[in-house]
Amino acid sequence: MREANAPRGRRLRTILLAVTACLLGGCAKPTTDDHGRLVIYSPTGEPLSGGPLGHPACDDSIGKWFDRVDANHDGTIDRGEYLSDASRQFAAMDLDRTGLLTPSELAQYRAPYSVEVKSKKHDDDKEPILTADDRPDPVMAADDKMRFEVSRDQFLRYQNRFFSSLPGADKGKVAREPFLDLCKRSYTPPSDFRPHPSDDG
Repeated sequence: MREANAPRGRRLRTILLAVTACLLGGCAKPTTDDHGRLVIYSPTGEPLSGGPLGHPACDDSIGKWFDRVDANHDGTIDRGEYLSDASRQFAAMDLDRTGLLTPSELAQYRAPYSVEVKSKKHDDDKEPILTADDRPDPVMAADDKMRFEVSRDQFLRYQNRFFSSLPGADKGKVAREPFLDLCKRSYTPPSDFRPHPSDDG
């Protein structure tokens, strides 16, 4: 009897862990700028749009990030370059220099790039303008101990695993396209979205 219930128990534990991870910050609410557009983040959590950065599209925002991280300018990002950027970004987010990132510290770091906006009402048969409630947060998703905090080691381990999941990582280098594809899948709004006239991307 116990053996028959084992798969069900494992499934329940998996579901509970996923829900708990989401509640503790592994899933991010859509972060929007002052016109309701999603703020674009680099894979390591750096804001690439919003506030003083304006409103570039993925090609421009990820392109500039990619060119900066590609230190040897060979058209790819290798694991060392990627983890170096992750380490730099962790230091930038660690405002109180404790070696731990918390949701409130992360919100303080992101504040210049985003503001909360009220949800707009839509007809029941229409898709919402922005749909990103299930986007994994590139920082708090590393909280594998579910303590409302992320250490530098946790963050770098998470980023190392993320890099390994990308096309080309098995050969040690990732080209620009996988990063652009990820951005476009995560941040491109539905087709009825109309950019604000001040958009530059």
